Amino acid sequence: MKKQIISLALIALAAVACTKSDDYKKYQVSGEIPYPGVMDSVKILAGKNRVLLTGLFTSDPKITKYRIFWNNRQDSLEVAVERKGFVDTARTFINNLAEGAISVEVRTYDAAGNKSIPIFAVGNAYGTQYESGVSNRSASATTVTKGGLKITWTPVSPGSPFTRLTYTATDGTVKTMRVPGRDETTLVPDYQYNTKLLVQTAYLPEATAIDTFYTLKPDTLIKSNALAGVYSSSGVRTNYTGPVSNNVVAGTNALSGDKTATALGADKIELDYANLGGNGWKYVFSYNGTAMTVAPNATMAGAIAAGSFIVHSISYDKATGIITVKTAYTNTAGDDRVVEETLTLK
Repeated sequence: MKKQIISLALIALAAVACTKSDDYKKYQVSGEIPYPGVMDSVKILAGKNRVLLTGLFTSDPKITKYRIFWNNRQDSLEVAVERKGFVDTARTFINNLAEGAISVEVRTYDAAGNKSIPIFAVGNAYGTQYESGVSNRSASATTVTKGGLKITWTPVSPGSPFTRLTYTATDGTVKTMRVPGRDETTLVPDYQYNTKLLVQTAYLPEATAIDTFYTLKPDTLIKSNALAGVYSSSGVRTNYTGPVSNNVVAGTNALSGDKTATALGADKIELDYANLGGNGWKYVFSYNGTAMTVAPNATMAGAIAAGSFIVHSISYDKATGIITVKTAYTNTAGDDRVVEETLTLK
């Protein structure tokens, strides 16, 4: 009995060995089913109410077209293929899409109408809903420097490649500047003070997005005072016993350090007077675009001899941001004080 079982097994193996590998074809009505090669590396790149489908043809030169299906196969797009080399690239825009996710099916075809197995890919289309959810980059400070208006920015989302500034220049023209998202500060050298500076930030919803998105509207920054900023001080305060005409100098005080000028309006600033800022004494400078004047603030005027404040000289170099001033006053004891100071905008 055991020998009989072994013999039957050998007969079965011999029968299998004699069967051709393609014998299954005789059961097909029309022979082997030809399938064109598929599109490789299919990707969907996000855009504004559109997407870009990309892929590669790396084999099967018989492919003559491909079709893209979406919206549950209710929409489709057919694209002819003209092979130019062993590896060709497919790039097709799908336009007029509603904002949201999109799932596509891609099939290739040969000249006989045979189609490949499907390849699926998913992506996103963005629009006004996305744009309404992003905001413009904000400034933590705007400072006047001798080089121009300095804007210090707050951090921005990594998805923002740049912010666009639109402003009126000193020559009256409207200019645009792109500020990279990595920049922490921006210098606008020719900004016309007291005019609008528009800030509109760009975004990429995905790193490979084909369209740049912007906030729905820009924000407005205005720096109204060209004088407000930080100045370095140098000079001397000379203290006389009695009037200057006596020529009796009781002592001097060297002036140094930084002083912050605070805007009191579009054309007026206030900053520490000589080395007496701790007493609340301030210069009040006014500039009308042509000439500069200076006066003591109310605290200082109330602490010196009435009507004794004198301006010997004052000059302002707009190009360098340097104010040079020489003033004098008489204290309530009848002693004169002369202040010669140079203030340099940093």
